[in-house]
Amino acid sequence: MKKLLLILFVAGLAGTALSCGSDNNAEVEPVISELTSEYDGKAMIDKPVTIVGSNFSKKISDNEVLLGVGLESVKAEIKEAAEDHIVFIAPDVKRDYIKVRVSVRGVESTSVLMEYIKEAPIDEPWDDTPTITLEGAVTKTVCPGVEWTTFHGRWEGEVRNINIIKTTLNEHNTIGVFFDYSHNGLDDLDQKCEHVGAIAGTNGPMKCCQFMRIDGVIKNPPTDQSAEPWTVNCAFTIDNNVIDIVKVKDNYDAAKLANNTVGCAGPLLVFNGKIQSYSEETSVDFLKTTHPRTAIGISKDGKTVYQVAIDGRWDRSSNDERAIGMPTPLLSKFMRGLGCYKAMNLDGGGGTAMWVKGYGNSRNIVNRVSENRWDWNGTTLRATGNAVYIKTDQK
Repeated sequence: MKKLLLILFVAGLAGTALSCGSDNNAEVEPVISELTSEYDGKAMIDKPVTIVGSNFSKKISDNEVLLGVGLESVKAEIKEAAEDHIVFIAPDVKRDYIKVRVSVRGVESTSVLMEYIKEAPIDEPWDDTPTITLEGAVTKTVCPGVEWTTFHGRWEGEVRNINIIKTTLNEHNTIGVFFDYSHNGLDDLDQKCEHVGAIAGTNGPMKCCQFMRIDGVIKNPPTDQSAEPWTVNCAFTIDNNVIDIVKVKDNYDAAKLANNTVGCAGPLLVFNGKIQSYSEETSVDFLKTTHPRTAIGISKDGKTVYQVAIDGRWDRSSNDERAIGMPTPLLSKFMRGLGCYKAMNLDGGGGTAMWVKGYGNSRNIVNRVSENRWDWNGTTLRATGNAVYIKTDQK
């Protein structure tokens, strides 16, 4: 009898061990980080696309790449598989955009949106020469290497009010960011610029969706976002007066950047000389309507910075006091046309403001802030959390 109980006890331990082993071997959900291809992540029929991520299987037959949902779902042919990437051949689908997901031994990833293109884009040599013309624009040299251009007139069929700061970064002209939400007398853009001794500046990223690190100090930590992914899909970085614009997945991803100064926002407008597009599925009124806009862009070598303020919400019948904003596709075209190799959207709307020392109104604001809805020459500013500013040691 004792021998029988011992056998049952040992069998029970073995069963427990087997059960624990089964739990430890539970499948882990695959993760898609990004799609890459020779067409900047876009798909073309019968051409390879690489899914970069994690928790895939090295065995091709363990993985499935699924395009579309439900009855419209299509399996793609997999050519290569590894734990961190899968290469598949884009099948023939009749859509411009389609959702892609990976199934590994029955466990599915979340889906990402992939764009299909019909023809390979022409890879033209990059040329910084501006391709837009603002007839009647006036440009003033604020100091050597810093120019302010102001324009009020018709561009792309509408009357617009546009202001541009173009800065050559060097040992004399430097770029920086000032962050302050403490309501201690530094709420407005002009107060921030005066405080740091700047010569020009605009408002920076929006507080609601940004991660902000300035000179190595976190000023605004990353937070969960319920907004669309384009809200934060890029960030500017500054190290030793060298600025760049990079892609990020969200503000947590931006927080991983090791740069001294990081400010994330979105959407990304121009990247590596190419205008970025957003599908109808991901676009909302914010992207498609004519709001006031603020943007920043850089030349290919990163030595020239373009800060832009596009006024809007001025729908007066008189063209003298009229300013139509821009949707982001048009803003992308504008930034690319200035000569921006990379460009991103910053905090716009009622916060859109540009400050140039010694110019503009009594507060040195050179654009027409939409907070002054009934006064074209008004000086009211919306409080802004941060300023992207230019300093100089030249007169």
